[in-house]
Amino acid sequence: MTLLRTHRFSLRLLTASDAQLGPRSDILVEGKSTGKAVSGAVFEAAYSWNGRYLLFITDDIPNEETLHIYLLDSDLNVRDWARLGAMYSTGHLSALEPEQPNVVHFRFFGDTVWTISLLPAPVFHLPLIADPRGVRRPLRLTREFALSGNPRPEPRNHG
Repeated sequence: MTLLRTHRFSLRLLTASDAQLGPRSDILVEGKSTGKAVSGAVFEAAYSWNGRYLLFITDDIPNEETLHIYLLDSDLNVRDWARLGAMYSTGHLSALEPEQPNVVHFRFFGDTVWTISLLPAPVFHLPLIADPRGVRRPLRLTREFALSGNPRPEPRNHG
C-alpha cells in the first residue's frame, strides 16, 4: 500500500452542504476533472493498492464531521464506500498508519482506532448489522473492504 502525494488527487467542490445532503465534490487527478463526483468537501489522504485507490474525504463541518472512505478502481469508479459519523460527533481524522500490505489504521471519532482491511475479492456482507456503530455503507450484499472499530459514545454537554 502506497500513500499518494496530495497533488495526485484533489477535490473541487460542486455543491455546498445543506440540511439534507452533505457537500459533493468532483475528483481531480493532477488538477484535471475526472467527471466523477463523491460526497465530501476536503481531501484528506489517498493510498494505492493493487491498481485501486483508497480515498479519505471529510465534509468540513466542525460540529458534525463525517468521514467518507471510498475504494475506487483504476478507472475511478466507486467499488465500495463507507461513511463514518454521528449526530453531534466531532470527528477529526488523524494517525493514519498503513500496515503492509492491505491495512490502514486511523482515528476519527469515539476515541477509537479504526482499521480498514482491503480485500482481494468481494466478500459476503450483511447490510445494516455487520458494521460498527456510526458506520453507514451501501445496501449491497458484498464489500471490498472491511472496517472495524468500537467507538465509545461521546459525552453530551448538558450545560
